[in-house]
Amino acid sequence: MLVPASNYWNVIHGTRPGEATQDEEGKQIMRTLGRNMAWLMKLVEHGRKTIAPPEKEGKIYMNFIR
Repeated sequence: MLVPASNYWNVIHGTRPGEATQDEEGKQIMRTLGRNMAWLMKLVEHGRKTIAPPEKEGKIYMNFIR
């Protein structure tokens, strides 16, 4: 699983309608996250044409009650 990153926690803060639009740091984080997510999606799409997916392995289940 690929998880795109930004430059800090991926959150924006506000408790009342419209307050989140005043969170300048949060808005920057969301812009950075969006750009990184778009780049990662393009990278994955390009890689599909040139790199084979990994071979799947059967799941091994752990029984915690013995």
